[in-house]
Amino acid sequence: MKSKFFYRDIVVEVPDSVYFPRDDSIMLAELLEREKPETALDLGCGSGFLAILLAKRGCKVTAADVNPKAVEAAEKNAAMNFVDIKIIESDLFQNIKYDFDLIVFNPPYLPFEPYDLQWSGGIDLIKKFLEDAKSHLKKDGKIIFVVSNLTAPEKEIIEVIEKNGYKYKIFARRKIPWEELIAFELKL
Repeated sequence: MKSKFFYRDIVVEVPDSVYFPRDDSIMLAELLEREKPETALDLGCGSGFLAILLAKRGCKVTAADVNPKAVEAAEKNAAMNFVDIKIIESDLFQNIKYDFDLIVFNPPYLPFEPYDLQWSGGIDLIKKFLEDAKSHLKKDGKIIFVVSNLTAPEKEIIEVIEKNGYKYKIFARRKIPWEELIAFELKL
């Protein structure tokens, strides 16, 4: 079964096996509307919503997801929204060959085991992402990603960020009934 998601002039169809855009996705979309990078990577693209938003802003976008159903949905949604996006199947940076001005990541940040790549990967996934992301970031590039206060204590997340050599700022916070979402902006 597919559900539709609407945001401004973007419409995406989301199969059940793909993460449906929620508060975290909308928060990132609002932040990305302030950005105008030349190149971007939407890692863990799901339905392709954020990649489509960036492409509509004139950005050259690569979108990647480990879930083949997400890759298929992102391809269909890009076509439905009349944008050209390079979409590939990749487990984090495994099949990523380029460097980017902006890397966007809305990870499966919940800490629940067993891990489910639609929802949970926790701090271990964040650590792996941060270790690998720096080798795909152009000079003066940045990363924008979101986590939850349920992922790990904020202090632990910041320690992981700093251990990997990033300078950070908290770009936004949003309280929703069951958690607080925190968006970070990172630079090397």
